[in-house]
Amino acid sequence: MERNNKISKKIIERLTKYLKCLGNFSPDDYISSEEMGGLLGVTAAQIRKDFSNFIPAFQYNFGIRGKGYHVKSLTEALSQILGLHKENNLIIVGAGNLGGAILQEGGFIKDGFNIVGIFDIAKNKIGKEYRGIKVKSVYEIENLVKDTEVDIAVITECNPIAQEMADLVINSGIKSILNFTPMELKVPKNVAISHIDINSKLQELNYWKEKVKNI
Repeated sequence: MERNNKISKKIIERLTKYLKCLGNFSPDDYISSEEMGGLLGVTAAQIRKDFSNFIPAFQYNFGIRGKGYHVKSLTEALSQILGLHKENNLIIVGAGNLGGAILQEGGFIKDGFNIVGIFDIAKNKIGKEYRGIKVKSVYEIENLVKDTEVDIAVITECNPIAQEMADLVINSGIKSILNFTPMELKVPKNVAISHIDINSKLQELNYWKEKVKNI
């Protein structure tokens, strides 16, 4: 499927929410954009507009007038848009508490993603094993990428070396990074990156906590 350069991050973010919402319904059900919008706090018009960006690429009509969207068909279409119809390999860079938790707790990584390696720079962590995967040196990432297609690198290393780890990952040929560190990593334009800054989210939540006290 060709990429539409006009597709924004917000649209893709909403697609993931639509897909998650569909998981609460039977595959044989039908759901209208109004019903989905009511569950997610999104307008029906916005949902239809989001879907319309992808209809030409799929040559597929997402909805049936008067009936809504067939849950199974829409789930399959959204999964294909998001690349979940195939196995996506990822590595974890950083075998500390967070990296280990992501690997140990199966609920963090859903279907469509397969962890193929975990790496660290600390010698005392190399050789440890998580769910059958041994921690290797970060300097072995390039060797893995030569033998195995790696789609995403999840970086959980601490701040001082996070940028160094990102550079190492990028130089190995990996083009997508999920950054779990508070550091704003610098990457080339041809590398996709998503930041998850837990502290910033706590600050945002703290603001809204004070607001709801007055409601």
